Amino acid sequence: MRGEAQPPRPSNLEVTRQEPSAVACISAVCAACFSAVRHKMLGLQIRTVMAENMNSELNMIGSLLPLFPCITFDVEYAGTLHRSSAATRIAPSKQYALVKKNVDAVPIVMLGITLSNEYGNLPLTADGEGRLFQLAWEVTFSDFDPRRDRHAPESVTFLRSQGVCLDKARARGVSSAAFAAKLAAILSATPRPNELTWAAFGGAYDFAYMLKILTGGQPLPETWHEFMAQTHALLGGGRVFDAKYMAEHCERTDLGGLGLRRMAATVGMRWDFPELPFLAGRKSHIACFICTIMRRRILYRDGGDILVGLLDGIHW
Repeated sequence: MRGEAQPPRPSNLEVTRQEPSAVACISAVCAACFSAVRHKMLGLQIRTVMAENMNSELNMIGSLLPLFPCITFDVEYAGTLHRSSAATRIAPSKQYALVKKNVDAVPIVMLGITLSNEYGNLPLTADGEGRLFQLAWEVTFSDFDPRRDRHAPESVTFLRSQGVCLDKARARGVSSAAFAAKLAAILSATPRPNELTWAAFGGAYDFAYMLKILTGGQPLPETWHEFMAQTHALLGGGRVFDAKYMAEHCERTDLGGLGLRRMAATVGMRWDFPELPFLAGRKSHIACFICTIMRRRILYRDGGDILVGLLDGIHW
């Protein structure tokens, strides 16, 4: 949950954050490659998902999956309660045990989603003046109550500093049970769910929270082998990638140990929309770019397929 130094503000970029009451109908959703449209023409629209518009927004996501079958996501949660005291890297089984203890104890707060195709093209929408916006989604959940649930106080302070109103989330947010049911329905209606790609950056906690949602808040499996098998099954059998793990295990030594924004800048991302809060929607958008660069340019020989299913924070 620790933030990095803010990069300089890019010029000629439009940013919008849609509230449910102000969401306009998308008149045109199309595919456009990052390199095919001039950067200064592209803005970012993060579509806020609350209980009142969850069905319509997830239906939109479901309708876009045939064209954009790569789902990059990021989660926000109220901090890490359990940490390793070891000075060196611990075994995967022990690392997973820490992830499990934390995820079992602390509810999710937000989930960011960015869709793309295998070339890194994102769905776009145009406003009335013809300006193009890339799309990302940010789901706010109602599960977390700081008066009831265990949490790290500094993480709650960070969330509030980014504009998260936890009282509003409790009152108007999406229940994880409703989200799980809707996502399961979307995946069952997807013709080939096993051809979907699921990605994150530093993904141990992201995939752990996704599994917790999909299992109705049940404790995570006891072993990381069971965790990976259950995650793979509930996500429709699609491929799982972790862009941070790929960066740590490629030939580029300059990519080791970098956080999300430093990694994005190092691999060539020139816009970061600092006007937006540094939360799950924006993070998923950055992670999508990094994953595309890793698979298309750096690990281009096999698209990173040799690293499928390996997550930073669990695997060595």
